[in-house]
Formats: sequence, C-alpha cells, structure tokens
Amino acid sequence: MFKNILVPTGLADKSEKTIRTALDMAVQSGGHVYLLHVLEKLGGDTDDEIEAFYLKLAEKADQTLTLWQKRFQAEFPGVHIDKNIQVGKRAPEIIDFCEKKYIDLIVMASRSVNTDQQPFGTLSHQVALFAPVSVLVVR
Repeated sequence: MFKNILVPTGLADKSEKTIRTALDMAVQSGGHVYLLHVLEKLGGDTDDEIEAFYLKLAEKADQTLTLWQKRFQAEFPGVHIDKNIQVGKRAPEIIDFCEKKYIDLIVMASRSVNTDQQPFGTLSHQVALFAPVSVLVVR
C-alpha cells in the first residue's frame, strides 16, 4: 500500500524502533524507506564559522545514518533504504521532502511535550497537521 515511506529522525536510539516499523511496512508493500535528518537552521545570516559547525553536525548525522542504513539493510535486504540530510526548519523541510520524493507515508517517533516550552506542539504534531500524506506516530 505504501511505496515511499519517510522516517524523519533526530538520531536518537528511539528512532530505531520507528525505522523498524517503517521497514516492516515497506517489506509488505515492496516499498522504499527514506531516512531524513534535518539540521535545524538558526535564524540570520551564516558565516564561515557557522557553516563549519553545520558541516560537523552533518558529518555526525551521516555517520549515524550510514550505520543504521547498513545494519537495517542487512536485516531487510529486500527494501531499499536511502539516507538524506537537510538544513533548515524541520517541519517545512520534512513536508518539502515529502512532496519532492512522492512520499506516501511519514513514520515518526512521538515525543513528550511541555506546552510552556513548545507552544506549537511537537515536531510530529506539526508535521501531522501540515503534511499532504498520512503520518504514523510510533510510541
């Protein structure tokens, strides 16, 4: 049913359960799983120091995504797993990626929310509100 499944990840161990859920679904449908990590872009102009900082963060993210890609590819050899790193605001980047790659389903981990600190809800809540496709939140 779902051919292109997106898993936005914050690189935490909790993401592994979410990735497994997406891969289980992809096996059933002969689907493709996209792992996406979005580096949150700070406001304002960037200089060389900030660009170097983003580059280091991207390298760390790439290492983690590559480890997951290799490990899960061995466990789910019939599913193509693609890794992607973007820089920007997380929810809009996820939604933009979804449209560019013709994503059918977004699978995300749930996060606890403190409404005093996050007045607009969690990332999964924001994505679920604005995504053009279904969103499965894994607890």
